[in-house]
Amino acid sequence: MACIKVKPEKASEFRAWAASDLHKSAQSMVDTGVLSGWLLARSVQPQGTSAECDYLVISMYPTTPPEPLSPEALDEALKKARLTMTGQQFMDRRDSLATLVSNSLFQNRASVGASPTIGNYLVVNYMKAGNVDDWIAFEKEVWRPVAEAMVKDGKRLGWSLNVQVLPGGADLKFQGVAIDVYPRWDDVFKDDPQSSERFKKVHPDRELGATFGQFQKLRTLVSVQLFTAIDAVTPIK
Repeated sequence: MACIKVKPEKASEFRAWAASDLHKSAQSMVDTGVLSGWLLARSVQPQGTSAECDYLVISMYPTTPPEPLSPEALDEALKKARLTMTGQQFMDRRDSLATLVSNSLFQNRASVGASPTIGNYLVVNYMKAGNVDDWIAFEKEVWRPVAEAMVKDGKRLGWSLNVQVLPGGADLKFQGVAIDVYPRWDDVFKDDPQSSERFKKVHPDRELGATFGQFQKLRTLVSVQLFTAIDAVTPIK
């Protein structure tokens, strides 16, 4: 997951570059099987100078990511994407439009429903946990079946739980992200009057308040940010 900050005076140029060269590069990597999917998401909230990321580039690998491309290998990859430029020219153009704030490697640990596509909204919940394994186990046991029921009821398109692998260490701002996918803008803010009833149906042996109290002990919600998917590449079926 790459966090990108666009230079203020280059916003329209970045959008045009992303729709052409960046998309073609991603399409080629998906077509050749290097990636299993790719997504470009624009920040809706927050925005402006206070927003750390104007865009997220999410590259999904089917297995361990390959070694970063050498300049020569990047040249060849761009040729396969039918881009008439060298790897250095591609990177120079990218860097003239935006700054790469961070590039983090995550491992998906649980998911339900569909992957986001163009026009969908993503609520990205950044989490910090004292014991990541305990938190993940509780999410899988408690929240995953609730998320499955929400997808079945049409309240979400999908949900995924992802743990940061690199960078690592004790000083991380967050260890993982949970992503809720909604089909439309209104769905993000729509009330869910059946939420308590749905929880009881999924977990008849659990009390709602006590369960969420356990969540609070296992992880801290660092921040919640809203993105919209503006481009997506998936394998041709």
